[in-house]
Amino acid sequence: MNRKTTSIDISLTNDMVNGILRACVPEKAETIPAFRYNEGEESFILLKTPLEIPEMPVHHPIEETTPPAGYLNMISGLCSYLAEKCPFLVKDTKWFFNPVTIHQPCFYRLYEYEKETYVYLLRVNLLCRPLESEVISHKTNAKTAHYRTNRLYVEADFLPLSGVQPEKELIIHQTIPDTWKGEAGQGYMIYGIWMDADINKFFSKLVIPAGKRIHPYYPVTCKYRCISLNALGNTGPGLLHEIRHIIEPCLDDILEELQVSAFSEQLPLFRKIKKTVPHEITAHWKNLSVQICLNTQEQKEYVIEF
Repeated sequence: MNRKTTSIDISLTNDMVNGILRACVPEKAETIPAFRYNEGEESFILLKTPLEIPEMPVHHPIEETTPPAGYLNMISGLCSYLAEKCPFLVKDTKWFFNPVTIHQPCFYRLYEYEKETYVYLLRVNLLCRPLESEVISHKTNAKTAHYRTNRLYVEADFLPLSGVQPEKELIIHQTIPDTWKGEAGQGYMIYGIWMDADINKFFSKLVIPAGKRIHPYYPVTCKYRCISLNALGNTGPGLLHEIRHIIEPCLDDILEELQVSAFSEQLPLFRKIKKTVPHEITAHWKNLSVQICLNTQEQKEYVIEF
């Protein structure tokens, strides 16, 4: 969320914005909505009522902790929209300003679960996608586009915390070391190899019913160097808590295995751990469905339903 990877700075916030979020009270019982992934495997929610995003500065000095002119008004409007149209995303959350990524507003909510602390972390991507938006005024070198869209690109995760400095900082409980494997290629075509994708597959396939197709949805992932749970489709950190107790004792063995082998459900270590996963955990995803469709630009999309 900032230049540090071990913690999240939540100190830069605004009472007016948080007041809007506190007033978010869903009129009906919350339901788990369907969400989608685009061809680039970015997750989004299809909105019934279009969301309008005003122009913002393209550049913002990361040392400048004061939001740019007009930014708080934009955030207030976004929060009012989300509180009314997508309360399941922002109920009981607080907003914090991250000068590193001003085009991706961040929200959080803390949980205490069996004497451990977790955070729900929501990131909303406000960058304009011209093929998916109605552009009202085009981007310039100084300002982003003013546009309207019915697609809300979001990332939402539950993360374990090892400490909290109230209103200041969330310290992530990191259990995963560097995931770098090495380099491949030659000359100008050298590229780095990381094992994050294999880790995500290993963690997720452990808890998903055997044989179920899930790509590109991986519910249990490696983010911020910890074991995290995709919050879209989950209402609390309870599942993550149980999954951590299964994975963390085996984590060194898993990382050692993936350093030398690509993920496969036939790996002896995977099959061994899979047998220890309680049915109650895999049953959570028994109705999971991943459907492929084409959008209006004839690009592939994935519809995730629970």
